[in-house]
Amino acid sequence: MKKAFTLIFVVLFLSACSSKNMYSYLSNGDDVIFTGPGNVSYTYNDLYKSLKVSSADTIENEILLTIANGYEIDREDLERQAQEAIDLYVQLGYEDYLISYYGSLDAYKEIYVSNLILNELAKVYVNENYDTLKENDLPVKMQLASFDSVEEAQKCIDDFNNGSTFDMAAINNNSLNTPQSSVYTDSDSSLVYEVKDYLNSTDTTGVSSIIKATSMSKDDDGNNVETYTYYVLNIESRDPDEFKEDYINLAATNASMDTVNEYFFSSHELKFFDQDIYEIMSEKFEELK
Repeated sequence: MKKAFTLIFVVLFLSACSSKNMYSYLSNGDDVIFTGPGNVSYTYNDLYKSLKVSSADTIENEILLTIANGYEIDREDLERQAQEAIDLYVQLGYEDYLISYYGSLDAYKEIYVSNLILNELAKVYVNENYDTLKENDLPVKMQLASFDSVEEAQKCIDDFNNGSTFDMAAINNNSLNTPQSSVYTDSDSSLVYEVKDYLNSTDTTGVSSIIKATSMSKDDDGNNVETYTYYVLNIESRDPDEFKEDYINLAATNASMDTVNEYFFSSHELKFFDQDIYEIMSEKFEELK
């Protein structure tokens, strides 16, 4: 049933303009699904009209999935990712749960792949707005190490300057974390204020000076106590063009799906051949009016 439902939307949503007073019906819409007392009947057109009115989120997703057909998305890879995830869930003993909730593993896989496709659209959104987003996000690629003492932080810097890799210099000096080469943005909630301030106040790359961050905690008697963490950064690049793919993946993960959806509804001319669906979507997306 879902495949047939999806096919309906592929037919309905093409490109260019908005329509008025237009209604779609199925070619077999007058066929009766069931009858009841008093010769009442329920047809495929009745079902279709009820689905349109009650499933705004489903309609929105189906439109986006149709838009995704216009982009080069490696669906074979997404199918592989979905199957690997399902195989893992089965291994972990969740097969019965998935079947009871979704009806079958194949049904769950279809939903899983659809969600992956929508995630790929978020990457398309970032790629098509790359220049603007990178100016706002101020992305950097770096390794970050944190320490309980200034002495350990300084020893990390010394070991790195003497030829050690940054991650090993950090680990060997009791870093509170394992420094990964990662992309960070100005809005990244994992970065404390002092680290963000350092990044925004300098334009250098390489190993930073020691960055002292202060936080408040409670001692055993309930008194406020200042605690300190000492950060050292190995800034590998401040030019997002050098790590564009990594940045796009991060920005797509962080992007609000409402923002992504609005972008595709406003930047792609959609022609609606059904008044109900047009009104449902234009109520949410003003650009369609």
